[in-house]
Amino acid sequence: MRRLLSAPWVLPVEGPPIPDGALLVADGRIKAVGPRSALRGAAADAPEEAFPGAALLPGLVNVHTHLELSGLRGALPEGRGFLPWALALIERKRTLDAPWYRASVLAGIGALLRAGTTCVGEVTSAGVSPALLRESGLRGVIYWEVLGPDPAEAEAVAAKAAAALAALAALLRGSPLTVGLSPHALYSTTSALRAALRRLREIGTWPAAIHAAESREEVDFVREGVGPLWEGLLKPLGVPKPEGHRVGPLALLEAEGWLTPGTVVIHAVQAEAADAARLARTGTAVACCPRSNATLCVGVPPLSALHRAGVRLGLGTDSLASVPSLSLWDEVRAARPLFPELAARDWLRMVTLGGAEVLGLADRTGSLTPGKEADCIAVRVPAGEDPEGLLLETASEDAVCFGMVGGRVLLDVRTAAGDRHGR
Repeated sequence: MRRLLSAPWVLPVEGPPIPDGALLVADGRIKAVGPRSALRGAAADAPEEAFPGAALLPGLVNVHTHLELSGLRGALPEGRGFLPWALALIERKRTLDAPWYRASVLAGIGALLRAGTTCVGEVTSAGVSPALLRESGLRGVIYWEVLGPDPAEAEAVAAKAAAALAALAALLRGSPLTVGLSPHALYSTTSALRAALRRLREIGTWPAAIHAAESREEVDFVREGVGPLWEGLLKPLGVPKPEGHRVGPLALLEAEGWLTPGTVVIHAVQAEAADAARLARTGTAVACCPRSNATLCVGVPPLSALHRAGVRLGLGTDSLASVPSLSLWDEVRAARPLFPELAARDWLRMVTLGGAEVLGLADRTGSLTPGKEADCIAVRVPAGEDPEGLLLETASEDAVCFGMVGGRVLLDVRTAAGDRHGR
């Protein structure tokens, strides 16, 4: 079935805004984008759905989430630093069960849909979010998280990861979701485990996501093998004291072969000039989460420097355990004052096509381009000559009125009946 979506503005991202524009969708794909008058004449048989007072644009791409932690909103210490937050998270996770995780994930999925997200980079540790994300119809990459700070257990942990990845791939087959691997962080995995996981990754050609260069404590741990992460987190677990690597986190990841076009570095707050060049040279992407970084007092990601270096960039909300919402609109509004040199179009690209590039899905989604999957949203926007700027200034959950993935409608709040869908 063909359908024509029209609105006062169409924002393709890979091109300038189109006033009084339209989008022709058929068989789950975008067939044409352009002025409504031109498309109406070429698609006389297609029923038209108008979105007055709105802009049509690609669905948002949230490149880093932990939906399984959505139920921890406001439950962990804020403003006290990374280690107190991490210790509190570990303690709380000991009490969580499968029903709690299920409710948490469903709440997170609902929040994503209401905020206009159609594609997500999800990290799963409890194994609950994959099946629920498949049911939701969202697109994205689900990364299986692996932790193992004891070098003696490296091969056993890697073997379990291999089995989990195979099961996850089978579960997601035929859906808009793909599978990835996430060695959690340099302090929660060992060189031996990362080597085993890298061999596993090469066999399966899995994309990867790694929390790295997030805090000064992590930098000290990687360089010297000492500091709060050792004393407060690993030593109490009986983990053997590691030797320092004498280099920073991103240099270490490059030496170990992890910095590749298929890898997403999560956070990169501590990235320096040499690291920006390193990430650009290796084609490694970065998921920036400024609000989470502020909550954990780890600093501000060098987003402008990474942008200038040509690093592929996307924005993520992380989890509700460290931010008050899963809305990329909120993420952008919090970050824009920190980087005034970036234009509205830069930010819009970062949460759409840029995010799709980070996740390796730009051939399918991220822009309203003929041939791509029909992943789009409609967002109410005030009248004006700068729809991109107005959108970023005003958009919120209440403004998002429609969303589809691959031509399948996941959210429609234009009518009383639609209001129940996706909420």
